[in-house]
Amino acid sequence: MDISQFKPDQFMVATGVACFVLGVMLTMLIKYLSRRSSAHEDPRNHKIRELEADLRATRKSLAEKEQALEQKSAEANTAVSTLQELKTTLAARDKRIDVLSTDLRGSLEKINDLRRELQDRAAERVHEQLRAEAAVTELEVERAGTEAVMTEITRLQEEREQLTASMKQLGGIMLLDDELFGPDR
Repeated sequence: MDISQFKPDQFMVATGVACFVLGVMLTMLIKYLSRRSSAHEDPRNHKIRELEADLRATRKSLAEKEQALEQKSAEANTAVSTLQELKTTLAARDKRIDVLSTDLRGSLEKINDLRRELQDRAAERVHEQLRAEAAVTELEVERAGTEAVMTEITRLQEEREQLTASMKQLGGIMLLDDELFGPDR
């Protein structure tokens, strides 16, 4: 049978099967040779390979631990710098709070002083208002007294005018009597 007689699909399948059979045979040969060599192998070589494997695993673990340590160290450095920044910020805020507290105390003292002054002024105003009311009452009493005096004066003037008029009438009668009877009577 000639290879050129196969179709490309058939050729591919045949090549695949041949490779598979060849792989199985090689695996069996390697297995046989490894059994044969391991039977004559020194047990110390086996122990050395185990120790080398343990050493590789330990080195790998050490590398991982060192990497984790470096990462944690970097995180710790970042945390320390952040903590320092926060301390600086807190110190600045504490200073600002102290300044504001001082300003607030000063403002409260001023407010209390102004409140006391306002209370004093209110008390003075009340006293002045009472004095003003007393003065108004006194003026009203004086005005009432003045009105009473004026009324009395007006009444007395009217009475005087009446008396004067009466005296003039009487004086006119007396003059008539004097004229009629004479001054020496």
